[in-house]
Amino acid sequence: MRPGAAMDAAAFVGMLQQLMDHAELTEHQIEWWSAQWGEGLAPGALADLLRRRALPRPEVVEAFVRACGGTDAEVHEWLTARQRIEDVARLDPVQDAAPVRPRAHTSHRKSRRPVLLAAAAALAAALVILGVRLLIGYGAAPDAGTQETAPPLPAGEVRIHPLRAPGLCLTGERLRRAHAVHTVAVQRPCAQAVPPHTYLKAAGPDRYRIEWDGTADSGCLALLSGLGVEGLLEPDDDCSATGPTQRFRIEPAGKAAYRIELTAEDGADSCLGIDGGRATASGALAQAERCTGADGQRFLIGAK
Repeated sequence: MRPGAAMDAAAFVGMLQQLMDHAELTEHQIEWWSAQWGEGLAPGALADLLRRRALPRPEVVEAFVRACGGTDAEVHEWLTARQRIEDVARLDPVQDAAPVRPRAHTSHRKSRRPVLLAAAAALAAALVILGVRLLIGYGAAPDAGTQETAPPLPAGEVRIHPLRAPGLCLTGERLRRAHAVHTVAVQRPCAQAVPPHTYLKAAGPDRYRIEWDGTADSGCLALLSGLGVEGLLEPDDDCSATGPTQRFRIEPAGKAAYRIELTAEDGADSCLGIDGGRATASGALAQAERCTGADGQRFLIGAK
């Protein structure tokens, strides 16, 4: 999607709608995600934006694109396109339905702009401080001052989204390591993540298997060990294994997120996370890490 092709505000907002649809996120999910990063959108603001087709503020565009899994480069591309449309609208009298004002009045309007922007920023900060509780498809957003229990894990087919990039989903990708080809877990845009179809299967008290189905590499994810693949996850076609590497503990980590804990063959515990500094990048590897409680080790799990 090329936001630079948008010629006016209506076309730009239409592309934002397409981006949201492509990421398969709801308005509530985007609002909730932006709040987690301190870029909270007031309830209903997103619906109003998409309905009015007016050019959104830069901070709204950034929060929106990041919520849909956008990288820093993609955020920059969207903000550049937005600024170009705003600049053209200022120069084009057709964009303004009001009569042309004298130059002196135009100067007065410009002088008030910083004041208006400051007031808008103060209002947004006040809403965040008041703790706006935004809903997503799985339940309410976590309150910073509490650690409430997440809702029960869904039955049937699910999608596992990294908390920091809810527009991405865990899926499989072939990778050559140590002279062998493995199908390992990575994150990709959700529209590209199926197949495989993902299911959670109970495997004892507080334990689950993550089963992939619908591809040649179907099976239950297992924690790998060995040269070049240490800590990665690959489907094993034998889902009856009783060892710890296939059985994961999935625990609440806030009111909507979960932590996926892994156990290696030697009994060492770890948490599922996303490859280092690439936490929001498409194609980043899912891997076992030392448990830190960081957002990079928290996941949203919802019914497909």
